[in-house]
Amino acid sequence: MPKILFISAHAPTNLYPQAGQKIALHNLEKYHSANNRNSIDTTVDIVVIANKEEINAATDLVKKYGDRLFTYSLSKSNKIISCLRYLSVPLKFSTRYQTTVAQTIKKLLKQNNYDIIHFEYSHAAVYLNLIKNHIDFQYTRIIISIHDIVFQSFLRKSEKQPILGIEVARLFKFEKNLYSHANELWVLSKKDCNILTSLFAIPEQKIIIKPPQLSNFIYKVERNTEKVEKKSLLFWAAMNRTENEQAAIKFIQNCFVNLLKIDSNYKLYIVGSNPSAKIKKLASENIIVTGFIENPIQFFEKAQIGIVPLLQGAGIKLKTLEMLQAGLPVIATSIGAEGVETSKNIFVNDNFDDWVNIITNLAQAK
Repeated sequence: MPKILFISAHAPTNLYPQAGQKIALHNLEKYHSANNRNSIDTTVDIVVIANKEEINAATDLVKKYGDRLFTYSLSKSNKIISCLRYLSVPLKFSTRYQTTVAQTIKKLLKQNNYDIIHFEYSHAAVYLNLIKNHIDFQYTRIIISIHDIVFQSFLRKSEKQPILGIEVARLFKFEKNLYSHANELWVLSKKDCNILTSLFAIPEQKIIIKPPQLSNFIYKVERNTEKVEKKSLLFWAAMNRTENEQAAIKFIQNCFVNLLKIDSNYKLYIVGSNPSAKIKKLASENIIVTGFIENPIQFFEKAQIGIVPLLQGAGIKLKTLEMLQAGLPVIATSIGAEGVETSKNIFVNDNFDDWVNIITNLAQAK
């Protein structure tokens, strides 16, 4: 009977409106589906360290794995305490290191001989150093599922915030050490694979590319000219993420206001959960802020053009893949198009003045 310890830095669930949590659940469920085809029982112990709202939302996770599920809610205060307590660990990683979690992991390792220890998200692997002292690497495989290369994300931020340069250097050293000790590294795109091999000198044979699974509703979208609202734009994103909020605001300030000067009929649909007060204040006749939508098919069928105006972040963008799969032409920044294969339907440009021309040309197309 294979035994797996699955440690995740966010709640694996389909019920929290962010892409990463859905990817995490998909990866978790693969362990069962792969072995069930061969009639092999699999034991999976799951440790989740996440924000309280994620854990509360993850009723699907509790229902399926409740008897072997260990959840630990994070608050701002215990994140700060962890950062101060573990000063040698980069901030992104130290926030996930909790003493109670470490105690649970040590207890599980004493009680079980695991075949696989799987870290979902890079910062979940902050416990790898602890685990190394309690396992035999000859019998236990270490897998890290990398959603974003944290070093890359902070490197971009440091361009505008030079003070982050010290943290960038710490992240490079820390991540390289983590990834070097894993047997397998799962990434979402060829681009991330290339970063691991070129920057961190990770052997390519250790890396497995696992493109993200798209939302089920995408395959039910039926676009036709009768449904499409001319001069309508869709920004599809979890609006409680800082980089998505920033993207929406910058797009409106630097592009959308200029589009309205050309033609007051342009509309922007900002579709996604938990929009901030800043985003809600932008709502008008031309800017529709929906908040959480259980079934967003109508917006994918209505919008003429998809936009991904991201200026921060790292890793493949599920929002971009989903709009392309639905058949929308998509305009994206280079960050918004990361990891996405070139196609005739994606227009990559980092100059919002150019976006005005691209959008007006697409809006006039028949």
